[in-house]
This record gives sequence, C-alpha cells and structure tokens, in this order.
Amino acid sequence: MNTRITGTIGIAAVLLLFGSCKNNKETGESYLTITPTETLPMEASEGTGTLTIETNLPTWDFAIEEGKAWCTAAKGANNTLTVKADYNRSETERSAVITVTGTPNGREPITRTVTVVQAATVNQGAVLLERTPYYEKYPDELISKATGDKTTVTSSVIPLYFYGWGINNDHRFTLDFPAAGGPTYRRAILSYRMGGMNAGPHEYDYTTMLFVKDKRNGEWFELVRAITPYGGSFDAGWEKYFYFDVTDYLPMLTGTTEFRIYFDGDWGGPSSTGRRHTATLTFDLYEGEPERNPVWAAKVYDSHVNDNTGYRRWGYGFSGDDDIENDTHMGLRNFTVPEGVKTIEMKVTITGYGHDQGRFPDRTGYQVRNAAEFDSNTYTVTVNGKKAAYPGTIFVKCGKNYAQAGTCYYDRANFCPGNPAITHYWQLLEVPQEGGGGMALNLDLERFISSFSGPKANDGVASYFVEVDLFGFDR
Repeated sequence: MNTRITGTIGIAAVLLLFGSCKNNKETGESYLTITPTETLPMEASEGTGTLTIETNLPTWDFAIEEGKAWCTAAKGANNTLTVKADYNRSETERSAVITVTGTPNGREPITRTVTVVQAATVNQGAVLLERTPYYEKYPDELISKATGDKTTVTSSVIPLYFYGWGINNDHRFTLDFPAAGGPTYRRAILSYRMGGMNAGPHEYDYTTMLFVKDKRNGEWFELVRAITPYGGSFDAGWEKYFYFDVTDYLPMLTGTTEFRIYFDGDWGGPSSTGRRHTATLTFDLYEGEPERNPVWAAKVYDSHVNDNTGYRRWGYGFSGDDDIENDTHMGLRNFTVPEGVKTIEMKVTITGYGHDQGRFPDRTGYQVRNAAEFDSNTYTVTVNGKKAAYPGTIFVKCGKNYAQAGTCYYDRANFCPGNPAITHYWQLLEVPQEGGGGMALNLDLERFISSFSGPKANDGVASYFVEVDLFGFDR
C-alpha cells in the first residue's frame, strides 16, 4: 500500500514538474524575449549591434529612450532589431534604454527592455569640441559678461561676382578697427548679411570665402565660408543674417585691417545688371576682461592659394600640384609652438565639390553618391604620432533648410545652399609646455579612387576647398 501511494505521488510530481517547464511555444501562451537579455555593449567608435526578438505575437514595435539622439534602431529581417550608435566623443560612458512591445489580441501588452551601453572614448591626440560654428540669431548669451562699451565696424554692401583667376584678383578692401593697445575686448561677433541686388540674388549656389590678413606674419586666415542660396525665388529686398564668434581673431582686427573675398560664380562682370548676390559685414567688439588671449596663429593647410586652376580646391587623382593626396597639400606639418601657449585649438573647414563616380576602397559594398558634392568623407587627426579616437566628417544634412528655388534640401559635403559651411574646432592634447617646443600635425583624408583618367579638369572630379588653422591661447 505504502509503496503504491509513494509511486502515485512520484508520478504526479514528475507530471507537475514537466508541466511547469513546458515550452510556452508549445502551449500557445504569448511570449516575447530579447537576446541579449539585459545589455547590448558597444565600443566608443561608431558601430552597429543586433537584437534578436523571439515572439509568437503577430506584431511588435520598439521605442528608444527620449533624448538619446546618438542611438537609432531599425527593424531587420527575421525579427531582428539593428541598433546604431554614433561616435561617443565623450570620456564618459553613455546608455540608452530600448523598449520592445508586443500586443496579444485582446490582452495587455507585453514589454521587454534592453540597455544599450556605449563605452567612453579614450581621447588622445585631439578631441572635437562642442562649439557652435555659427548662429542664426544674435548670440546674446556670448556677450552677457561684457562690461564695457561696444564698438561697431561695418563694411559697405559688397557685390559678389567672379573677380578673376588667382588670389591677386580677389576683391580686396580695408576696415578701420580700434588701434592696438586700447581697450581690451571680451568678445567679437561678426554679423554676416546675405542679400541680393538688381532683380534679386543669383539663381545658383556659389562659394564665398572671406579672409583677413594677420599683421603679425602677413598670412591670410579664413574668417567665414558661406554658400549663397538658390536665389531665383527671392526679390531684391531679400536678406538673411548669420552670426559668428570671431573673438579668436581679435589680434588681427586692429587698426586698418585688410580683407579679401573669393567668389566662384556669377561671371557677369562688375557692370552686370543681372541677378547678383551681395554680402555685408558688421563687427561688434564688446569691451571686458578676456576669457583668454589668442597669442599665436599658424596655417596648416590652405587650398585657396591654388592659382593653377583658380577654383582654389584640391582634388583626388589630379596629376602634379593639384593632387589633394600630395604631401605638399595635405600631409605632415611641423610647428614650433612659442613659449606662453597653454592650449591650442585647430579650426577645420572642408567643403566638397564634383560628381565623381569613383569609389572609396575601404568601404565594402558602398555605392558612391556623386562624390564629393553629395557624398560624405572623413579625415583623421594625428598629433605627435597620436591619432584622435574618431575622425571628422565632411557632411551635413540639409533636410531642414529654408525653401529656395533649387535643390536646397539635398544633403551635401558640408554645405547647404544659403548657409555658412560647418567649421570643426578641435582641441589639441599634445601641446608643448614650459618654453614651447615642436609639434607634428597631420590630417589624413579617407582614400578615394577617382573615376576620371588622364589629365583631369577641376570640373566633375571629387575635390575639396580646404582651410585648416591653429590658434594658441595663454590659458
């Protein structure tokens, strides 16, 4: 009797045990699981990861924690979720929660979460600063700590047209600033007005480059690069303002100061009555205690001095002096940093042109999108042999651009028609201290093989306007 009872209990227990562990796929119960189950680790560099969703629900969807623009995701084949993270330029780890939700028929939703954890960057060589390249409203927050008077210096309205081949034919003018040795200035803001004349702005988007001459060494430094709009839908009264923090240039903005403008379009000549772009410059100098003093400036690369073609840019695959990969253009540069320089920032402005159907050999399976004008490129910064943890990207999305009479919404190689080009500001981490010293610097563009062969004209081939400068500060 006892034996039989014990056996019966044993069988029931076994049946109960198997019932509790039965796969819910077999029972028809709703289920939703994610693999990995808790966290998806990612490196600091840009990359992707995959989440596998297992469910018997007819539909499922996902949401990413608000305020995590660096993390994106998209559904893939076979119930997968492809997660993409941008470069984490910070030295702090960051995370974002992804919630996956499935809804059974007539029942409460089932939710599961996974946390994307991206490692911090170990910065070396240089770090890209989160510095606004330009403003669309007057940046009052920048001048809030100014304590003294404001001095304003304004140019006349400058008609923009093709002034001629070579830098000696650029439009030159002077403006009178307060003499050196006078009040100290905390901030300098440049208001850049785009406008039109005759019937209004020209129909096409062209490059405008504004340079200022440094009296200390005779070098020309680019202040602003701006792209004119597709102006065919604007009348003569149209105008648009952009604002730039040009405080770093204060040592150059003293006394009678020389400027130069290059413009690569509108061949109508000075007396043309056709549609024409204009530019007007207004400098506001605000007195006060400087946050830091710019004590040194040096040029790294400058395609503007390329007088061979007049277009002021270097291209891939050109023969001889115009080849952008020639070390005489973009290669290793050595500098002697003077005593008293505590920090150095590098200003990089690169814009691309041409509809080259060549290829980026290091991008597997990549389809070129009219390089360089409508395609991205990257550059790597190396200081004293130490490579920055991530590259700079030569690209900008124009989807939110203001309406114009042309392809104003197309993403491009760092210019949107009717807007300034984006400038990158890097802080160099390998700065000689105590008495100054040597510093080696290199910017290396991603490899590209042009589709053009033989002697190449500047039209069509992937080419870039390049301006890279250094500014040293006393703190």
